[in-house]
Amino acid sequence: MTVYIEYVFIDNFFIDLMLFKTAFKITGREVSRLRLITCSALGAVFALIYPLITDNALIITSAKILFGLLLTFSAAKFYSAKEYASFTAVFLGLTFFTGGAIIGAFTLFGIEYSSEISIAFMVLPVYILIRFMTALIRYFYRAKDLSGLVVKTEIVCGGKSVVLRGFFDTGNALYDGLTPVIVVSSRAVAPIITPALLKSAKHITVHTAVGTEKKISFKPDMLVIYSGDIKNIFYNVRVCVADKTFNGYDAILNLAFKEAKNERIAV
Repeated sequence: MTVYIEYVFIDNFFIDLMLFKTAFKITGREVSRLRLITCSALGAVFALIYPLITDNALIITSAKILFGLLLTFSAAKFYSAKEYASFTAVFLGLTFFTGGAIIGAFTLFGIEYSSEISIAFMVLPVYILIRFMTALIRYFYRAKDLSGLVVKTEIVCGGKSVVLRGFFDTGNALYDGLTPVIVVSSRAVAPIITPALLKSAKHITVHTAVGTEKKISFKPDMLVIYSGDIKNIFYNVRVCVADKTFNGYDAILNLAFKEAKNERIAV
């Protein structure tokens, strides 16, 4: 097996670069591009040197840990030991999991480290795993952020009802005349959509970030927003049906209902 120094350096440089960028993104810290590149290059240089130090596993492991701590310390300006510890924990955790991904990919495909294919099969599994972990963390953070604003919501229309997850969005100040409008996923309200309801439906103008659109809407018999065991019932409401689905909820509620909900007013 032949290993070329330049391939070892390139592999480790890009892997360290991805690990640092992801760790900074997860911890919400900013870093200069120069410092990011410098630390990634130092990590790649260390990957070249440490196999030449000794073949003692204990010494190599200790050297890796010590260098990793020094590298994360120099990666950014930390204002407390807690900040440094949290960033280091994230970085080392990512390093551990991505190392497992590399070993798994090589074992799965029966590949030995060589100059011809090392870059693709070293960098690719790391990239895939990092993207997956970042998406997973964003999902849980978003779920946590939404937890206080997502409420049980019920739409009653024509003797039918559907229970949804409603989200109080500060961006929804939509009105049809004096009637507050909520925006609901078409899939979520499909069980209560009937031919009779469609006949009485009308199009309303909705202003979005990408422009103005005409959306179909209908007036339900009532809207119920739950606050624990308390039902907040609203009669003056219009439901706008959106073609898309939402992430973590089914309906975007107008803030007018949040204010009325806090005052326990049914309108």
